[in-house]
Amino acid sequence: MSAEMDERDRQHRAKRYEAIHNGIFVVETVYTILLLLAFLFWEGSDSLADFARSKSSNPWIYVAIYGAVLVVATKLLFLPLNFFGDYYLEHRFGLSNETFGAWAFDELKTLGLNLALSVVILDVLYFFLRHAGQWWWVGAGFFFLLFGVVMSALFPVLILPLFYKLQPLENESLRLKLTALAQRVGAKVLGVYRMDMSEKTKKANAAFAGLGSTKRIILGDTLLDKFAEDEIEVVMAHEMAHYKHGDITKMIAWGAMTTFIGLKVADIGLNWGMHHVFQFSNLWDIEAFPLLALCLFVFGLVVMPLNNAFSRSREWKADAAALELTANRDAFIRAMRKLAEQNLADLSPHPAVEFLLHDHPSLARRIAWAEQWQAN
Repeated sequence: MSAEMDERDRQHRAKRYEAIHNGIFVVETVYTILLLLAFLFWEGSDSLADFARSKSSNPWIYVAIYGAVLVVATKLLFLPLNFFGDYYLEHRFGLSNETFGAWAFDELKTLGLNLALSVVILDVLYFFLRHAGQWWWVGAGFFFLLFGVVMSALFPVLILPLFYKLQPLENESLRLKLTALAQRVGAKVLGVYRMDMSEKTKKANAAFAGLGSTKRIILGDTLLDKFAEDEIEVVMAHEMAHYKHGDITKMIAWGAMTTFIGLKVADIGLNWGMHHVFQFSNLWDIEAFPLLALCLFVFGLVVMPLNNAFSRSREWKADAAALELTANRDAFIRAMRKLAEQNLADLSPHPAVEFLLHDHPSLARRIAWAEQWQAN
């Protein structure tokens, strides 16, 4: 009876945690749209563009200045929401081990990374707007495709170590099991690494990250310390199944398709705004960036359920492959239950919430499906 009461209490807390996060998402969405509209209509963008051009007439430089100021301002405007969602809420629900100082330092690192990447992206985007005419969105789409591939390859070797300590896994038995599992799906891995997550969080996670020569298995220490070897094996079998099914390529292709469509929608929105509402002389006027960002943001919201549905379809296939690779249904079910408990995940979110916001099927449905699974 006590165990049942504990589980009901945990699920009640998980649903509250989920509801608050969903509320934060709605607030951030509305806040973003209002800020972009205000920046556009109250001439904030015009003033920032004038300031940037006063520093240099070179478009590469003044676009970079505009972007850098915008990134810093956006970070400051969203800092209270970030603090509430990423620091206060995680501590309130007993999920975080991170000190305020460590959180603030991570925020600074994130700001620095966003500054560097955003300036590059904005400069390249406006290069195509200036020089590719009505086909700027095609050039920009190919750039974003290449950028995404490069970042996927560099993520485990350059980005992740900025936030987490990585070291080779010392558990030889588990390392051999996971390496053998990777070989079964035809993947060559650089190594198996332990990621020091416990300094920041109690949540568990694992990844099969990187592309080509940067491909590696990464296991959070929070997973290693709480999960049995067969449970870790089935979790990683799920991740490796994405490689087996070519899901990385499929997700990149899907992302490229939606990116091209989104950029074309933004092109239509920019042209309409320039001719009917605003006084922009050209599409490449940096003053028009909030309109471009607004078009892309709203398009992203519209296609989010489609993106999530596509992702969930791949997750179902990865679950099936994980059970086929390990033939260990019990370990899979135990792992899913432990993930729900350790990450305070809502086992059964409302179907509408799952459809709109979740890129994974609910854990309750995954567990129920696994309970009916039969080895061939």
